[in-house]
Amino acid sequence: MNTKSVSPEHQRRSIIPGWRPMLAAAAFVLLAACTSLRVSSDYDHRASFSNYHTYAWMPREHARSQNPLAIRHAQEAIDAEMQRKGYSLTADLKDADFVVDFTLAAKERLDVLAYPVAYRGPWNWGRGYYGDQVDIRTYREGSLVIDIFDGHSHQPVWTGKATKELSQADLEHSREPVQAATSAVLAGFPPL
Repeated sequence: MNTKSVSPEHQRRSIIPGWRPMLAAAAFVLLAACTSLRVSSDYDHRASFSNYHTYAWMPREHARSQNPLAIRHAQEAIDAEMQRKGYSLTADLKDADFVVDFTLAAKERLDVLAYPVAYRGPWNWGRGYYGDQVDIRTYREGSLVIDIFDGHSHQPVWTGKATKELSQADLEHSREPVQAATSAVLAGFPPL
């Protein structure tokens, strides 16, 4: 009978390569999670959203942006989502059941992470010294806030927000990220 003996070292080496794809996939998921949209919303529980059929835009000028096309992309995306949900745009504020406004913003953020790092000095007194290591990272965070006001009382009835760490591609090609943020935010409107 021919039996092959496999050393424990060989077994360890044959198992470890199987973990590499799983570790790479886990790292990818963690990186993707860092740049994913974070969405939240809140609403007035007394509002009667079932009575809303028409909307108008809040008459105001939006602040200047580094990318003025992003403002237009946001308004187009909100219009498309509202019409997909069955709402009709009206030009006259008096005829609107609700009024829509939005804010696009991007700002520099600072992420500081401090954690202990094991350090054993040459003095070796039997214990290691645990000092602090600090990682500092700056990034640009974008946010889209959509506000809904009752057309008759002029009171806020719903607000939704999406935030995301912006990549260079997001800044240079804003249409897709703005559409994705708009869809994610308005998925919660009207509230159930």
